[in-house]
Amino acid sequence: MGYNILKNSIVEPKEIEDLREAVGWDRSEGIYEQVLQRHYAYYTARSANGKLIGYVSVLSDGVADAFLLDLMVHPKHQGTGLGKQLVRRAVIDMKQAGIQCVQVTFQDQLEPFYAMCGFHIFRGGIIDFKNIKQDG
Repeated sequence: MGYNILKNSIVEPKEIEDLREAVGWDRSEGIYEQVLQRHYAYYTARSANGKLIGYVSVLSDGVADAFLLDLMVHPKHQGTGLGKQLVRRAVIDMKQAGIQCVQVTFQDQLEPFYAMCGFHIFRGGIIDFKNIKQDG
């Protein structure tokens, strides 16, 4: 199934927060107004009735590196290829912009998905200040 994926189209922060909630994430209320202004690009997909059903954001220096963030597909549309289309569109655009490397972090169970999207999988690390438990 083909979806119309738009780059940097009008989207309300609340729509992204609602999509986060639909996929089982916390809403992260109040951050997306800044995210939409600061990220290099973002991509959206909408249902026939205009509801946001897919989103991914790109953080980049515009030269060497780009990072895919917040890939979300509404549960009713998961397994349809929409996530792969969102990733593909972002990666193609980054390549055309001359960006040298596109990176993504993900949970272990998503490794087959990102490998299918063409990512070379290797080990890495992350410090997640939002979810880290503080020791005394």
